[in-house]
Amino acid sequence: MRHSLPGWLPAACLLLTGPAAAAALPPDSAATSPPPRLTLGLATANRTTYLQRAPLAADDRGYFGTTLTYQAPSGFIASGYLNHSYAYTYLHEPFINFGELMAGWQSVSNSDTYWTVQYTRLFVYGESALVQASLRNDLSASITQFFGLITASASADLFLGGKNDFVLTFDVSHRFQLPMLAHDTLSIEPTVEFGAGSQHFYASSLGQTAVVKTRRNGTTTTTFAEPATPAFSSLGYTFSLPISFAAGRYVVAATPSYLVPLHIPTGGDTSAFFYGTLAVSRTFW
Repeated sequence: MRHSLPGWLPAACLLLTGPAAAAALPPDSAATSPPPRLTLGLATANRTTYLQRAPLAADDRGYFGTTLTYQAPSGFIASGYLNHSYAYTYLHEPFINFGELMAGWQSVSNSDTYWTVQYTRLFVYGESALVQASLRNDLSASITQFFGLITASASADLFLGGKNDFVLTFDVSHRFQLPMLAHDTLSIEPTVEFGAGSQHFYASSLGQTAVVKTRRNGTTTTTFAEPATPAFSSLGYTFSLPISFAAGRYVVAATPSYLVPLHIPTGGDTSAFFYGTLAVSRTFW
């Protein structure tokens, strides 16, 4: 899940942790304050990753993303996300090249187990080099368990629409939370993520369009060929180090990450790479 909303974590941190974010606040901390009703998050990164896949480096200059999240005390949750690519060059190109609308339900009990179910509608505007350009509908569920020393989570995403895919994501993390001035806190949370699933969406982003002209009558036809891709396989590992500073209604966060992709279809970039994300969020009530 690209923008899953575990626990009552501010949106800035959610944007840093990727599809299967599991960096929820511990239940004892969450119990001391109600969830924020409305949160605005802004994030920027030098690479655009989705389900442990990224556009070719030549097509990817990073992005600026905006997320608005509403959380009701009953557990209902909704959000909207807009993505602007730094590869934007000409005025006739869409300034917003990708968006999401999400609605779902999350657990709100004071428990060591947190769960969420969500439906996300994905939108792509104009020509897009993003690997998720062929995806339209995402049905997802996740569960997070706090074990004291570590936090473990698992999520499942079923994509329906232009391409059908099923992806599982697992991650393990440990949070170091350091008190700062007054009620401010600094958190560092080393995280390891593993993904597995089908990747027809990625093969579609690597497809090539060709125009074929027949010799007999001179007519032309357009064909679109995609590289072969395994039905289900491991997608890769992501090692990240989210660092966030919370002060009042604001959270400022930075996350250096290292992505190791696996089982890349022909034509994709098999190289592992570092990338970084910066984000800030503010809750309003």
